[in-house]
Amino acid sequence: MVHHKSQPRSVRSYSTTSSSTSSRQPGTDNSNRAEVIVDRRRKKRRKSRALQEIKFFRRTTKLLIPKVPFVRLVREIIYDLFPRLGIKRIQVPALGALQEAAEMYIVQFFEDAILLAFHAKRVTLMQRDMVMLRRLRGRDDVINR
Repeated sequence: MVHHKSQPRSVRSYSTTSSSTSSRQPGTDNSNRAEVIVDRRRKKRRKSRALQEIKFFRRTTKLLIPKVPFVRLVREIIYDLFPRLGIKRIQVPALGALQEAAEMYIVQFFEDAILLAFHAKRVTLMQRDMVMLRRLRGRDDVINR
């Protein structure tokens, strides 16, 4: 990216025109700069929205996975594991305990995976962080059986 003397280094402009000096003259419309400002506001809005969601979910104690899809998944897994038993009904407290344990495991798994991403000096969680975490947890972990 070529920086012009009139353009500060902290502002990124994505110009589609070939002559960027003609739009820098006084009295002309500088739409590139306006787009950059709008993008910054949008990013800031997204970031603040994400932080608000994090604070909200930390305060709440309700379950994050919807109950009906979770029940469907549990029934499918039970049928796959025990096809001959024909289990048709599951008690509501048992489903609640399963869902609580599953969500707790998922949250802890992602927390540990984020720590691995931070250790690699990244803020983006990647698949290789999760693979490494499974290897570090060993064969006794629930997900590795």
